[in-house]
Amino acid sequence: MIKVTIEIIPGGYAEARRTIGLMHVANISNLARRSDYRVDLTEGENPLAGTKSFTCTVYVRDHDRNQSVWSLIEKAIAAAKGAEFDRGSG
Repeated sequence: MIKVTIEIIPGGYAEARRTIGLMHVANISNLARRSDYRVDLTEGENPLAGTKSFTCTVYVRDHDRNQSVWSLIEKAIAAAKGAEFDRGSG
């Protein structure tokens, strides 16, 4: 599994850091050369943007595992752009 954590560090002050997003990418095709992945995303509430927290699950299909990890992350983000999000109550 790959875990991507997005943190904000206000003013570069590490003690004030907080996680604002998470992505978990799991291979669901037994590590085949061309694999499928389940991608679970979460994002916290953002008062500045006026958005509520959300979760989302998308899939990346037929990814060539010989590519860079960034290629897989790019595909995961692209899949999430058109996804339906489960918006929390805030």
